[in-house]
Amino acid sequence: MKYLYGPVPSRRLGRSLGIDPFDRKTCTHNCVYCQLGNGVSVSANELVEGVPVDDVKDEIRQFFDSGGECDFITFSGSGEPTLWKHTGEIVDFVRTNFPSKKIAVITNGTMLYRDDVREQILGVDVIVPTVSAADEDTYIRLHRPHRDASFDLQIRGVEEFAKIFEGEIWAEVMLVADVNDSEEHILKLRDMLRKISPTYIDINTPVRPPSERWVHPPDEEDVRRICVMLGENCRIVGKFHAVSEEVFEIANLGTRILDILRRRPETAESIAESLSVSLEQVKQACSALVAKKLAVKLPDGFYEARIMDSK
Repeated sequence: MKYLYGPVPSRRLGRSLGIDPFDRKTCTHNCVYCQLGNGVSVSANELVEGVPVDDVKDEIRQFFDSGGECDFITFSGSGEPTLWKHTGEIVDFVRTNFPSKKIAVITNGTMLYRDDVREQILGVDVIVPTVSAADEDTYIRLHRPHRDASFDLQIRGVEEFAKIFEGEIWAEVMLVADVNDSEEHILKLRDMLRKISPTYIDINTPVRPPSERWVHPPDEEDVRRICVMLGENCRIVGKFHAVSEEVFEIANLGTRILDILRRRPETAESIAESLSVSLEQVKQACSALVAKKLAVKLPDGFYEARIMDSK
């Protein structure tokens, strides 16, 4: 598959079949914690053509016609999926042809100020907007946005979408130590989140190699304290546990693993859990990919594809 990836392990969405609308990092933010590395942010004023929409439809149909299963179809991948001008068309395609499948959109929220973007994703089941900054200064330091993307536009867009959306909103708070984890900031964030009334507030921390080496998560004790401060519907995103019972065949295991690593770095343990194969098999396959110079092993135990955008 060229435009779909996975299913991959999601710590919230179970086994997630990803849709990647772009062939390289395309985002209105250039977050300090981004697992895709540094990039050039793009404008929030216009939508992007992205990958061929008919090819994405073909891959979705082929996946399910061949017996593929997942817990969610998720718009995510190499950037901000709501920049893609064909997101709504794919939502309609899935709803028409595979009506039992759940759809999620992981978004930084910067495009939700636009009526046309909100309309495109009204039909999904879950939206996961990033709401990690409670003021302009923190927003800029954390997300390094394009000049057309502002804190006010982001928050106003998420709030407006929340008023009309009938699905679930799982607001993600990405905590970075010494950036947005102070008690003063968390209290402001709590007040802001109450206006959105999310189903859940998900506390996340950087677990994959970030863009900037200085980025670190807060201490576990601080994360638990912040979770209590944010309220009863707040949960700490933990280790992935598979939801589906499907056991993947391990043919072409190296190809499956490389497909995952091209999107983001993963550990052998996480890959094994995602694909329901033994850890030893994954380690052998990863070693083979490293030997073939298709992947590299990072010092912290993660593997990543050697060339991120060779898809």
